[in-house]
Amino acid sequence: MRPCLPLLVLSLLAVPAFAAGPAPAAALPAGCDTFHWDVAQELSLLQTPPAAVVAGTGGEATTRIEPGTFYRAALHPQAEVALAAPPGKPMLDDDAMAGLLTFRVPADGRYRVSITTGHWIDVVDDGAIVASLDFQGRRGCPLAHKIVEFELRDGRDLVLQFAGGDAPVSGVAVTAVPAPAR
Repeated sequence: MRPCLPLLVLSLLAVPAFAAGPAPAAALPAGCDTFHWDVAQELSLLQTPPAAVVAGTGGEATTRIEPGTFYRAALHPQAEVALAAPPGKPMLDDDAMAGLLTFRVPADGRYRVSITTGHWIDVVDDGAIVASLDFQGRRGCPLAHKIVEFELRDGRDLVLQFAGGDAPVSGVAVTAVPAPAR
């Protein structure tokens, strides 16, 4: 048994080096670490400086956004916005803020829309609301109040519609859902 003692001592000395591992990533703000999905991509993007845009009020001229970019969208009184479709959830109009953004996805697939406010969001395709697949919300997370997943098709102008919230500005990002690890 004595010849094994040096190996045991060496292996015990090596454990702390492996246990330390790489330096930990920056800690997420409180409330942002309880999502059931892996939303690291979205939370990382929502910590970058946003591009300022003004959401459209309807008609032909709506503001275009690109997937993979974080935006700070200024909204309008909902009574002044011609929504692209009736919201998927009935919303009160009193003091509500709304707006429209246009985007295209680069390929067919699952995408997430992350917002920093409590607005109801819909994706509208040619006047029809695209059914959401799932969503998660974290009221205590300052980075993402809500993340909604959709199955979207490329080659189409899609409208991201905000309605029913009271915040005059909302952070928003559209991201592709990462492919599952094999």
